[in-house]
Amino acid sequence: MPNSMVIKWVHRVVTVILLLLVASYVAYQHYTGPPYDDALFKTQKLNENTWLYVTKYQGGGATVSEVYRYYLSGKIAENPLKALGEMSPFLTSDSSEAKVTKIGRLVTVRITGRIYDFTNSVLYNSDGIEYIPSIELFAYSPT
Repeated sequence: MPNSMVIKWVHRVVTVILLLLVASYVAYQHYTGPPYDDALFKTQKLNENTWLYVTKYQGGGATVSEVYRYYLSGKIAENPLKALGEMSPFLTSDSSEAKVTKIGRLVTVRITGRIYDFTNSVLYNSDGIEYIPSIELFAYSPT
């Protein structure tokens, strides 16, 4: 076999092995849950079928800023942190003082601080009914 053919086959084998390693790492990270080291910070009932859960990141120490994750869900009866670990937060911020209200389908968030991540696409179940609220965000920079 010529050298170029050997090099091609070695390249293919190495590429397949690397793809398998990356895919297995991604699958492992997905099934073990998010790498958050959070504690439940606040729970607030917004209306009869919507609850706001706020978690606070516990890791890092003095050099890491505080991180709060905001979740919308139905009432979680047992082990809220485990249930929240399977959900994605709709808002991640350095502020614990977001004012969240819900009227009908509209969820209004007013926050002063830095926003790290936000999505207005939320789906959750409450008493077997799926809800997709509209979320409006009013963000103010600290003075």
